[in-house]
Amino acid sequence: MKRILATTAICSAALLGSSPASAQQVEHEGWFLRGGLVGVYFDPGADVSVAGGQVPGTDITIDDNYSLTVDIGYRFNENWSATFSLGLPPEAEIEGSGTLSGYRLGNVTYGPAVLMGQYRFPTNNPKFMPYVGAGINYTIVFDTDDKDVIDFEVDDNWGAALQVGFESMITDRMGLYFDVNKIWIDTDASGSLGGAPADVKVTLDPLLVRTGVVWRF
Repeated sequence: MKRILATTAICSAALLGSSPASAQQVEHEGWFLRGGLVGVYFDPGADVSVAGGQVPGTDITIDDNYSLTVDIGYRFNENWSATFSLGLPPEAEIEGSGTLSGYRLGNVTYGPAVLMGQYRFPTNNPKFMPYVGAGINYTIVFDTDDKDVIDFEVDDNWGAALQVGFESMITDRMGLYFDVNKIWIDTDASGSLGGAPADVKVTLDPLLVRTGVVWRF
């Protein structure tokens, strides 16, 4: 993905005329929204059991997904902020590999919800703000679609999340952002394969690459 180049702007005349304390409050504290595009790139793995016995040499593949994402955030001060992230639920196709090669297990419509805290590094340029973050993810499964696995079901689950990125403000209120989020999450799937009950312990571990627009209130 190409790096986003953003232009820096001069502080507004209103800020220049305000006191240092109020200028810092306008610059660093308050609510913000972010919205844009997200690419979801899975690092999957699976342990498959059929009729109670583990099937050796099995694995899965999950296609990359692209969707829209929205953050609701609050900046507490110059360095600390928090965001709650949601996205338009995409659909992922899960296929078998290894000894399950040629099987299409099923499709899953899902939505990750991520609560993240960020530390923003101070820079000499108040319009450019790199940050790192850590938090928790809850992946919600909205729907499943059977393929070769009948009665295919996938559980919701929790996972840890890390983040690195930056914001580059074009004006005092509007700017651009780019970040990369790594989520570690496992879940369980079940159904019937070839008439026998099947259970799958699925590793998802997606990488979320996001970019879009920031709007401060």
